[in-house]
Amino acid sequence: MDFELIRRGHERSLVLIPGWGFCSDIFSSLNLAYNYVLPKGPVYSDISIELYDFLLEKDMARVSILGWSLGACVALDFHAGYSDMIETIYIISLRRAFDHEEILSQLKALEADHVVALKQFYRRCFLGQSADYQWFSSALEKSSIRQWDMPGLRKGLMYLKGKTADFSKCAGTQLRIFHGERDVIAPLDKVPEPPPGVAIDVIPGTGHLPFLASEFERRFCVP
Repeated sequence: MDFELIRRGHERSLVLIPGWGFCSDIFSSLNLAYNYVLPKGPVYSDISIELYDFLLEKDMARVSILGWSLGACVALDFHAGYSDMIETIYIISLRRAFDHEEILSQLKALEADHVVALKQFYRRCFLGQSADYQWFSSALEKSSIRQWDMPGLRKGLMYLKGKTADFSKCAGTQLRIFHGERDVIAPLDKVPEPPPGVAIDVIPGTGHLPFLASEFERRFCVP
């Protein structure tokens, strides 16, 4: 896994990790007060060692990390191994666990026709976010499908199949949790229990991609 550092004129840096079926360009409209570190390809499992090596190469001793959906699990993996390198961890649209039946159903749909299956998955992700879906489908959908292949999609599902996410190792780290009000991929009642003193910041009217809403950026800037 390779990464790129996008210098945006800020003192701090933020690692952005996308979810299953999406690539880093899903974050292209974000305007947060950070430089960005982005994976150059699809993420489908733990990338902690590769990310650590990249940060070391760039002399970046401390970063924040934003993980969305599967990327939130990956962010927690990195935190578990390298918590001393993290300033703030931002968790978006995290689901505690996926039922094995859901994973197998998605896998069967992919094996039947992975393009159709991905398009159907994308539509479910954007429930409540029609304008964002129009932007994605016209600007990014084709390139997202091209970047993913069946082995990668399958590995991502197997990674999620074996995951039960929680915040038990986040004590002592600044943690913020965001979630979409209308998320059907990771419904609110399936979010892991937050640590004491940490609230789930629910973005109204959004589905699985609440970070695309202007309200997300407004709340992000208010600790």
